[in-house]
Amino acid sequence: MTLLVAIKARDGLALAADSRGTFGDPRGVTAQNDSQQKAHVLAPHVAVLAAGSGEVGTVIVQEVANDLQQRALDGVTEVMNVLRDTTRRNYQEWFPSVPAIQAPQLAITGQAPVRPDLAFIVAGYELASEGEGNEPKMYQLQAGTDFSPMLHDYGFAVAGVAQYALYLLNRLYEPDRSVQEMTALAVYVITETASQDGKVGGPVNVVQIRPDRGCEGLDEKAVLGVIADNENRSRSLRDSFYERRDG
Repeated sequence: MTLLVAIKARDGLALAADSRGTFGDPRGVTAQNDSQQKAHVLAPHVAVLAAGSGEVGTVIVQEVANDLQQRALDGVTEVMNVLRDTTRRNYQEWFPSVPAIQAPQLAITGQAPVRPDLAFIVAGYELASEGEGNEPKMYQLQAGTDFSPMLHDYGFAVAGVAQYALYLLNRLYEPDRSVQEMTALAVYVITETASQDGKVGGPVNVVQIRPDRGCEGLDEKAVLGVIADNENRSRSLRDSFYERRDG
């Protein structure tokens, strides 16, 4: 499993993903590793987070990244459409005998075959005519709906093990905060989920997107610094519930 988080700030976008890959049926014995790369820069102003069948997703993301680079494309909606078209074309080629959408009850109970689970969060900026970033957008594409575009217009997007993340974001998200503050929140959401659910974990990968600077990935040292700052915030929150007595 996994957890992907994208958050819109007043001056940019913050994207974060865990790095845990889980293999096997989660209802039984599973194996895992913490080396999955789920955050990818696709274009100067667009990045994608991938969840689900990581190996399938990696093949598709690499194909799309090469295509976009050769065609010098940018802009979040245009990039999303290329990703969607490529994914749907490959899924039709690879799984021609499996319908794109199955009845949910039949799929859940194993009475109907399903295509590999895969979800993308595509985030970035539309480009103004002068080539600078303009309007931020976040889309989600999911295999279960044949990768129909879903536009998140309420400030954040989440995929994977989402229950804790949605609770925290509904409580803590404020749209007028900076991208640095939203980066801290995105990382916090992932590490807090990892503390409660073993299907999320490993190093956190972070990409920031600004209209003037485009996509920038945070290195390991910077992410660890964000985690340390978040631990101080959590400690202050915990301490606020208890009366301090000297002696």
